[in-house]
Amino acid sequence: MRTLSAFICILAAAISCAALPPEAAFAAGWEFSSAVNYDTGKYGSKKRTDSVYIPFTVKRSYLNAGFSVTVPYLRQSSRGLVTRVGGKPVRAIRGTGAAINSAASGLGDIMVNCAYTLKLDGPRSFDLGLAGKLKLPTASHKKWLGTGEPDIGAGLEFAKEITPDLTLLSDGYYTVVGDPDGVNFNNEVMLDVGFYSPLLKKVGLTVLYETRSAVLDGNADPRSVSATLSYSGTDSLQFAGRVTLGLSDGSPGLGIGAGFNRKF
Repeated sequence: MRTLSAFICILAAAISCAALPPEAAFAAGWEFSSAVNYDTGKYGSKKRTDSVYIPFTVKRSYLNAGFSVTVPYLRQSSRGLVTRVGGKPVRAIRGTGAAINSAASGLGDIMVNCAYTLKLDGPRSFDLGLAGKLKLPTASHKKWLGTGEPDIGAGLEFAKEITPDLTLLSDGYYTVVGDPDGVNFNNEVMLDVGFYSPLLKKVGLTVLYETRSAVLDGNADPRSVSATLSYSGTDSLQFAGRVTLGLSDGSPGLGIGAGFNRKF
């Protein structure tokens, strides 16, 4: 059953990318990005869980489309019985389950993303991205690094320039979450809203409020606010630093990260 589910998810992602309009076939280039992210929180338990998440992403950009694969390394303490669902930490056990006083590390879940952007020009111009994502269950379920099941999702990504100094941003996703043996995860609805503003010639600020529905009954809905400061070293190289503050027990209390993006 797990093999069949994974095959269906991979097939759906392949069909989505193959269905891109003909003009998307004109290649614009490659991108490579990576970051070091540290999160810490209790997630409604008495024990704190700390994690380091390092994704390595290769992206192929087209005229109005993109396809990317992310391979992450993950190190996480499991004292609060927290696992990763779609790359995000989630308290997976309720009640009085025994805590695990150790940390585990290894390959995280591989993420595949595909998006096509519709651009509307004129006085009411905006960008609207149609996106699909697939999580391959490559993280160890026994080490609490993942669920051991595939997830598949689709969503919309919206951007609207209000002034040269302010661009409104909003994304919405619906994800079908795979259920491991003995656990019944809810499907997830995610929404974020915020803005991007250039502060200086090469420096920009992105602020986002994000809310997600809880994937496990009894958990609080994850809610957080993040600020990302980006610096363009050259036309092809960009650096970024991020700070995230959790607004509910479903999110990490604090997250920090730093990374880069290189275009070829």
